[in-house]
Amino acid sequence: MYHTFSDTRFALLLSLVLLVTGCAEWNYRDMADPSRDVWQKPQGVVEKLSINRGARVADLGSGGGYFTWHLSKAVGSRGTVYAVDIEENAINMIFKEMVARGTPNVRPVRAEPHDSKLPEPVDLVFSCNVYHDMKNRIDYFRSLASSLRPGGRVAILDYHPRGFLSDMFGHRTAKEEVRREMEAAGYQLLNDYDVVDRQHFQIFAKVER
Repeated sequence: MYHTFSDTRFALLLSLVLLVTGCAEWNYRDMADPSRDVWQKPQGVVEKLSINRGARVADLGSGGGYFTWHLSKAVGSRGTVYAVDIEENAINMIFKEMVARGTPNVRPVRAEPHDSKLPEPVDLVFSCNVYHDMKNRIDYFRSLASSLRPGGRVAILDYHPRGFLSDMFGHRTAKEEVRREMEAAGYQLLNDYDVVDRQHFQIFAKVER
């Protein structure tokens, strides 16, 4: 049996899709590896967030849920954590982990690049290792302000611009750049923490007009 060029091209495309899908899932699982705790210091980060029991929190760009489960503990059974991501693989992993962990206070949200799709205003929007990948950040966070409750905050962790790989692939944003853009989007700096050596950690509040 002979295969046409179209058949071969389709097979290659299918293999590529499966490879990318597998790599994406592997990457999410790698990010959720407990060994990450050594440098990421999730408990220290969450402690600085000062989350009240019963709070509504959005884990923006949740991936496989590394911080989602820490935030879930912080808000308690009366609170809600929205695990927000634009990738279906990430949302599927969150669903699986929800069942395995028995965490009814976590709700996956499939977002769009320009819209978080949050179903209700939240007390805190938390973002780790996502800011550098976002497009039109000023417009995005200006629009996101409507999804914050009165007194709501936005916490951003992103990598310091250090190292060869971060320069090559752009997986970093300078702290000053984040602050400048957030101010342009209508926020003011509340806290600037030095918890994680590899990352800057800033918390913002929207400026009330």
